[in-house]
Amino acid sequence: MPDDKLLPLELRRALNAEAAGIPLVDLRAAAQRLSCHYRQQSVESVDNIPAFDDLTALAYAVTRMPATLAAARAVFHELNVRSGELNVETLLDLGSGPATTLWAAGLEFPNLAHLCFVEHDAAMQKLGKRLANCSPLHGRVQTTWSAKTTGLSSTSTVFDLVVVSYLLTELDEKTRMDVLRLAWNSCGGAIVVILPGSTEGYNIMLAARDQLLSLGASIIAPCPHNDVCPLDEPDWCHFGARLNRSNLHRRLKEGSLSYEDEKYSYVIATKGLGSPATGRVIGRPRAGNRQVHLRLCEGNGVVDRTLTKRNSPQYRQARKLRWGDAWDLPTGD
Repeated sequence: MPDDKLLPLELRRALNAEAAGIPLVDLRAAAQRLSCHYRQQSVESVDNIPAFDDLTALAYAVTRMPATLAAARAVFHELNVRSGELNVETLLDLGSGPATTLWAAGLEFPNLAHLCFVEHDAAMQKLGKRLANCSPLHGRVQTTWSAKTTGLSSTSTVFDLVVVSYLLTELDEKTRMDVLRLAWNSCGGAIVVILPGSTEGYNIMLAARDQLLSLGASIIAPCPHNDVCPLDEPDWCHFGARLNRSNLHRRLKEGSLSYEDEKYSYVIATKGLGSPATGRVIGRPRAGNRQVHLRLCEGNGVVDRTLTKRNSPQYRQARKLRWGDAWDLPTGD
């Protein structure tokens, strides 16, 4: 997982510039309205999601964009590890918001040449374009924007990577299936689906995983297999990305900590590229006296393993593992 927990400097400067001159009390009120919306929202079709105004779009970018960027970057990094043969030059982002994916992809995919953003909300589009103009990718990578997916469904263009990030929880079941079918038909290499790390997000992720498998996809992360998820309630599969808050971010959220942890669920599906890990760490490793306890999802289900110095080199590797990391060494004692 990438260790840089800070937003890119160019993005921090751009967000500060966007917020300059706006009273903090107004921006904070917009952030609170946004938080209330996400707590109370009901699922909608794409065309019926409530529109943002400019202030609320900015509040989203300051308060939520850092967390969703951290999650996206962690997942993109995993895609690189699990499918090194995939060269991401073209990327389609369905439900792009303020182009968060641009910033994460720019850090993980050095050969990017074209990004296509689909975002129905006009305020989010406007803000995303202004922020994107501040990115190191500006002028080097072609970017196109659309408010609808209509053109995509009638074109033969396919993208190396299709991203559906933090969108599916806002949609009804039929629309989710339509979006994923479009993602699959538009994909030439891999699809990344990222969702909040809540039980709701996990359940929607499972449904998305099932649909992608039914379309012929290969799941390469986080799952080490293409079988039914072996977790039983109340457990659910989710991971965490820690990010440092900027001064504006912390003031707007009235937070006392200099960081926050973003919990997320995800699935990476490909058209035959890459391979899954032997296992996945699905809980925080617990280190004791010359031993490490791991909870792992493996090909034969969820297992708890205790590695000691007798298990070298597994023990040395286990000491470095974090929640969400792949377990690629032989698992025998």
